[in-house]
Amino acid sequence: MKSILVLATAAFTCLASAQYYDVNSPPFRLFLKSSNSSLNGTAIGACHQGAATEGACITNERITDPVQSYTTFYHATSSSSSNNSTYDAPGLLYWNLTSNIVAPSSMRFIQRWTSNLATPIFLPGNASTTTVHFAKDCEEMYLPRGLDDTVSPPSWLTPSVSEKVQSWYVCLTKFSYLYTTLEWKVGVTGEPQNPTCQKVSVYRVFV
Repeated sequence: MKSILVLATAAFTCLASAQYYDVNSPPFRLFLKSSNSSLNGTAIGACHQGAATEGACITNERITDPVQSYTTFYHATSSSSSNNSTYDAPGLLYWNLTSNIVAPSSMRFIQRWTSNLATPIFLPGNASTTTVHFAKDCEEMYLPRGLDDTVSPPSWLTPSVSEKVQSWYVCLTKFSYLYTTLEWKVGVTGEPQNPTCQKVSVYRVFV
């Protein structure tokens, strides 16, 4: 009975989340902006990290290369968004895992507590996700910062001055396998402790 209740609760959570994030974007690809010419303009692709588990790996593909299923992503926002726009609104970043069926897989950050990096991981469903935003003026992906806890006492930032944080890095990592992946540096001060990390921005181009 307990296991049935847990499964029912999880199913309800997924359904509720899917009903809230009810506006799906057209498909797009994600590309890197970097001072390193070998990274600049390369696409991000879903890569195998386990059973029905994908990371965000750096490919050698450019915008002139054909669109692939593993480099095709979507952003699901809410029709009840306060700004009445899919831009600068929280939403689920997902891609479609295809096998015998199509399984939309949403992104969430997973962090090892001894690291200051969080790894974007795609898993089927949307019961537990990390929402991201896309800026209207440049299509760059970011997370908003509403609280400044670098001062004492911590203080809320007003919506007009809230920051669009882009703590994206490309690093050699080992979640399950040794890959070069997109990572998020936790916090707004300091540098990644992983010595291979290189600072990047991430932007989307619609297919």
